[in-house]
Amino acid sequence: MGWMWDALRAGPPAVDTDSASTFAVDAESVPPSVIGLESYASATAIAPRVSRREAIQVPAVKRSRDLIVGSLGQLPLSVVKADLSIESASWLQQPERNVPRSVTMSRLVEDLLFEQVAWWRIIESDYRNFPARVKRLKPDEVSLDEDQGKVYVGGKHVPDDELIRFDSPNDALLVAGARAIRQCLLLDQAAQRYADGAPPGDYFTPAEGADPFDDDTEAQSLLLDPWASARKRRSTAWVPAAVNYHTATFNPEQLELADQRQHAVLEIARVAGVDPEELGVSTTSRTYANQFDRRKNFLDFTLGSYRAAVEDRLSMGDVTPRGSLVRFDLDGFLRSSAKERFEAYKLGLEVGAIGPEEIRPAEGKPQLIAERPIAPVRAIGSTPTQRTEETA
Repeated sequence: MGWMWDALRAGPPAVDTDSASTFAVDAESVPPSVIGLESYASATAIAPRVSRREAIQVPAVKRSRDLIVGSLGQLPLSVVKADLSIESASWLQQPERNVPRSVTMSRLVEDLLFEQVAWWRIIESDYRNFPARVKRLKPDEVSLDEDQGKVYVGGKHVPDDELIRFDSPNDALLVAGARAIRQCLLLDQAAQRYADGAPPGDYFTPAEGADPFDDDTEAQSLLLDPWASARKRRSTAWVPAAVNYHTATFNPEQLELADQRQHAVLEIARVAGVDPEELGVSTTSRTYANQFDRRKNFLDFTLGSYRAAVEDRLSMGDVTPRGSLVRFDLDGFLRSSAKERFEAYKLGLEVGAIGPEEIRPAEGKPQLIAERPIAPVRAIGSTPTQRTEETA
């Protein structure tokens, strides 16, 4: 057993790393049946994430984004203390330098909608070591090392106390809605093909007595590639006499593509949590709509999760003093008609819920100055007695 002991003591044989084989796990090396799919192009396969530039080209996504981001981004923020009084926080009125508050908050909500995660970097602090000015970080410039628990911005490590991370409880729209968004893009391409005059399908067959190609590679290089290039240049392609060209025409249902496109828009509305009516898809026969109720439902069921994500994060102890809470001011969004508001003021005065001094500021008007009695004018050189007599 001497030779076996020597082999074990010597360890494994040396491997030449330059000539060693490398292996990659990809679609060619792993059959789709291993993960339960018939093919990687199967309709049940997970749709890959779409980019923000691709998604925003879909009108339904653009409209959903504007509704969610625009509605929440325009609402002002305030700090509510433990005694329910409002504390002045100038940095919440303009978190970023030289950037309007509505733009900063809209970008924050947009990152939560599309990416699920948003980042602010603290660039200035006040005397209490709370944020005084921040900078919004683009999602593609932030990377996270899960093993070491470190955050890198532009490839450079940034300490945790300089960052504010926002997390949405909802899945990223670019991931959850990837299939519906890609379906809209494909339907738009089909409509564009019809507008350009290209048929939905075409193929070649050998003419009678013609010598066919030796293999598919030869047909691809000598016929199909030049034909596709000519069509892409919108120039007339030449069909050789050795082949016959066949086209499939659009049927009336395919010409309109209305049902398919409406279904795709409806799916995007479901994923984004937006009323399909807002995207132009009629789902009900509404004859009466209470705008206040629609706004309230939209605020609670669609904006509620994003609103809570922002309020809860900004109310944490590293951003706001303990005992204080950051809240969106919803009065402007839920503002009803003048008649309904004054009826509510009247009822509030009757039950003692509000005071008269609260009504005018709520309407954006200054308090009225109490009238003072005007003293009578005394003539120069007159005595008080004379003035009294003249006044009498």
